Amino acid sequence: MDVDQTPELAAQREAHPELGELIDQLQKYSNMKLFHQLTNTLFQYLSSPPFAAREPNAAKDLLAFFNGFIKPLESKLDKVRWVQILTIVCKPQAADSALEIIAPYEAAVAGQRDAKYLWQALKAEKQTLAGQLEEAKEALESLGKQIEEAYEVQALIQSQFHKTNALLWKHLGRSQEFYKSSILYLAFTPLMSIPEEERPKLAFEIGVAALVAEEEFNFGELLQQELLQSLDGSQYAWSKDLLQAFGEGKFEMYDAALSKTRTQIDAVPELKNAETSVLRPKMCALALMELAFRKPKKQRRLSFEEIAQHCRVELKEVEFLVMKAMFADLIHGKIDEVAQLVILTWVKPRILDNARINLMREHMDTWSAQTGLLLETLEEMTPELLVS
Repeated sequence: MDVDQTPELAAQREAHPELGELIDQLQKYSNMKLFHQLTNTLFQYLSSPPFAAREPNAAKDLLAFFNGFIKPLESKLDKVRWVQILTIVCKPQAADSALEIIAPYEAAVAGQRDAKYLWQALKAEKQTLAGQLEEAKEALESLGKQIEEAYEVQALIQSQFHKTNALLWKHLGRSQEFYKSSILYLAFTPLMSIPEEERPKLAFEIGVAALVAEEEFNFGELLQQELLQSLDGSQYAWSKDLLQAFGEGKFEMYDAALSKTRTQIDAVPELKNAETSVLRPKMCALALMELAFRKPKKQRRLSFEEIAQHCRVELKEVEFLVMKAMFADLIHGKIDEVAQLVILTWVKPRILDNARINLMREHMDTWSAQTGLLLETLEEMTPELLVS
């Protein structure tokens, strides 16, 4: 291709001859000042294997290319795209170095709202990785308020914000908050934008957080995430059995999962330490919810003995289990201590799978049949009522 060669791209061609076609395009669009096309090609180039964060020389190569070729283009590129480029360049860098790289551009993005939000999230991410947790927490709290009050914030910004929030909670050891932020991150993030090699570990970490978070009982939302499919065939595949047991609220599945994955569970400190204090009590509560859900609405009068047997607790522990479930807003109702009964009026809605949808259909069919019988009885009684 007959184009003037810049020294920076000539150096890239020598270092990465396999990327010659992309380098030619970069040179062409740079010479012609076609900055939109140049930006798109830059993203292609920066996502190439030599610049992957897992490569040993990626940090050095990216920084050299950034300083030599990309940095002079800063004023020509879209501000949001510019911060995205900064994100790629900073990914393999040490956190302190990354903070130094992005610092000069705070003023440059201040006038463009979404670019400013994205830059703030990037800074908070690097602060978290650098151990500046209080500074990152304060920055993310401020950013969260700005995003909440703003109008039509891009999904890209929401994704980066919740991803960084999750990272902070992970470093602070706050499982509940990490799980909630991760679910929000997945809601705003196409699966294809998460590097394939990172997906199994991310799915595993989110799953473990859901298991050990004392206040988390909604596993249906997690189990329906497309990300969880990445566990299949990975070193974390065993965790799916445990998650499905909690999703179903069935002790049989829980016991089988524990037996099958005992070695793996013992190798994960969070799970091992939480088995008695969190996992089993949570399983008891989920089993109670499942028992109540499967009862017809007019028959939600559960004896202490039935609850004890189904939820694998001692008879004397039933009242405490029910009160705890009520306090967690999993069920509503009242306890009749004299009759040893629990009368339930409400069960927390759960995400429905095919089995639960079929069960609800059976309940509706029963209700329809009962309504039909009542209508027939009223029709038969109508002449007598009119005569009298």
